Amino acid sequence: MEYRVAVCESVPQAVLRVPWEVRQDRLGADLSAGMRQLAIMADRTGLVACGSPTITYQRPLPDGEAAEVDFAVPVEPGATLGPRSGAEVIVTPGTLVARTCHRGGYEGLGAAYTALHEWLYSSGHRPIGPPTEVYLVGPDEVTDPRRLLTEIRIPVAPPVAVTVDVHIPFDRTVALVRETLLADGFVILAELDLRATPADPPGVPETGHVVLDTCHPELLTRALAADPQAGVMLPRAVAIRERAGCVTIEAANPTVLVQATRHDSLQAVADEMCRLLVAVLDRIEKSAADLIGSAGM
Repeated sequence: MEYRVAVCESVPQAVLRVPWEVRQDRLGADLSAGMRQLAIMADRTGLVACGSPTITYQRPLPDGEAAEVDFAVPVEPGATLGPRSGAEVIVTPGTLVARTCHRGGYEGLGAAYTALHEWLYSSGHRPIGPPTEVYLVGPDEVTDPRRLLTEIRIPVAPPVAVTVDVHIPFDRTVALVRETLLADGFVILAELDLRATPADPPGVPETGHVVLDTCHPELLTRALAADPQAGVMLPRAVAIRERAGCVTIEAANPTVLVQATRHDSLQAVADEMCRLLVAVLDRIEKSAADLIGSAGM
């Protein structure tokens, strides 16, 4: 089946959490038992479930061995459980997650995980926590495994850079990056060629590596009007580095630092600058492809 991946912000919520053991070779039965235990624990304390049950794997599930996982279900806040119950009510914070859905039996979940990890690798998002499975339609609701619906969530950090690879010579790439940035209203304040820069201790790269210090005067003026610290909060580096078989162009993602530091007044400008940088890289990629086509490469 085709797996579509989306990134969204999960909301803070109170959950009832129960540690439970599951095995790969009896996953369906263990999931059903864990969900029944969740229902029992909720009933004992008068808590009301208000969402789909989940399971979080703190480590990979070994073949043929039992592993402890965390079963949980969102609940309406209420009385907490004592330590002897083996369960607890916690409040989970909101976080950025990448998610995809699998329809069918649990033996096919591996394909969904593979698709999700491939998407993470290609998008530049970085996993920062264990995966969670959300049983939107679970074995306690249907007997036909084809009707099971499972969402997989992985907490992620956004990519720190927007990136593109091109397949033209390094020096031509550097010139093309300069031309495209200038055409889109950027100013190049400085250019550092790491091959020509003495290093102590020695560490000069053997392949091409140029870093451009850039600025977009119009956006910077808007940002400074919103926040006097904008001059240091909006990253400006664009790196061009030669790799085996291609040249990589990377521009620092301005939205990441703004989000991390909660400079909310700069969010709109950071989003606009990110959009411009993505458009610049898209045009560079297209221009590089046109050069290859015209040269018959």
